[in-house]
Amino acid sequence: MKTLALVALVALPTVSLGQAPPAALRAAAKARADAIARADADAWVRLVSDSFTVTFANGRVQTKAQRIPQIKASRPGPVAAVPFEHERWSPAGNAYIHQYHNGGLAFTEVWAKEHGTWRMATNHLTVIEPDSAVARRMVDSADVAFADAMNRGDAKALASFYSDDAVILLQGQAPAAGRAAVDQAFAGFVGTFTISNARLTTSSVLIDGDLIIEHGTYSMTVHPKAGGADANDTGKYLVVWQEQGDLSWKIVRDCSQSDAAH
Repeated sequence: MKTLALVALVALPTVSLGQAPPAALRAAAKARADAIARADADAWVRLVSDSFTVTFANGRVQTKAQRIPQIKASRPGPVAAVPFEHERWSPAGNAYIHQYHNGGLAFTEVWAKEHGTWRMATNHLTVIEPDSAVARRMVDSADVAFADAMNRGDAKALASFYSDDAVILLQGQAPAAGRAAVDQAFAGFVGTFTISNARLTTSSVLIDGDLIIEHGTYSMTVHPKAGGADANDTGKYLVVWQEQGDLSWKIVRDCSQSDAAH
């Protein structure tokens, strides 16, 4: 029961140019990246074409109207140096093609003038090559974040790590299927128990396209809020992550089992 936080890979831009892009265009590209990081949908809307489309690495295509609510629902993060690696600008008539790498993905953007300002017309994402070492580091980082939410008793934070169609299979309980059921499951859990010393340890990570399959072990101290002795619980879990349309990763399947069952 964990989440995968995408880790931005920040590097100084290295630009290969036949003709340098206008300063206003480079500023617009940086502002669009910053708007995504800040979850600032209003700023993002001003920087993409009215007919904008994005094609994600899994083949899904979204329009500008479809992308806006996803940006609004995302979590704002810190704005640092623009994460454009192996960046290249290429003029194409009155437009420019912007290519770069970031976070294991290759981006190809087309920028053109619209309403007197530079706007992105389309964006195409391609998986460079799955890197199990990078995925493992990201998952390990997520272990810490999820355990912290457990120790805080933050039901909303825990449930937010799951997709809308997630299914949780818990020992001795009916499956919690769908976001409403996941919300209810975590609200009931933190309402019944106080958790301390929670720890999640990833044993292995397998990558298959837009899926990450992870298995690991957990340990925690469980205190019944209604009274009773504390219990030290250990067990194992199997989690399936899926990349979402906004490039975040969410848990879609979660199965865990306590060692006490044996």
